[in-house]
Amino acid sequence: MTEVHPLRENPARYYEVLGRVLTALRESSALNGSTHLDWWPGNSGRTWEIEWQGGPFPAEVAARLLGAQEPSVDDDHGDHAVRGLISPGPGGHQRAHLVVLDVPVNLRAIDPIGTSQVWAALTLTQG
Repeated sequence: MTEVHPLRENPARYYEVLGRVLTALRESSALNGSTHLDWWPGNSGRTWEIEWQGGPFPAEVAARLLGAQEPSVDDDHGDHAVRGLISPGPGGHQRAHLVVLDVPVNLRAIDPIGTSQVWAALTLTQG
């Protein structure tokens, strides 16, 4: 007898996670300074893999995502758009791992420079 993964039985939850994470990325501006955002299902449709180039380190992005508020919700009483756990992923500064609504989300940056360097580049005055 083959075990059926819960996300196979409830694919709406799986796509809800992707929607929440992508909305939180946009609303929080967590990926400022990065390019080439991409995502795909991983581990036979049991996880989401999200990748970008340059910009912040994945752990910095994950921290911002966990603080992102639901759009159009009062900040004092609002609910967080993304709830979950964060842990470093394999690969040091280039990966982080979130669990959102029981769905693993792996964040990966190619050639990240970190938020402080992004901010410095964005605020550099031209002479």
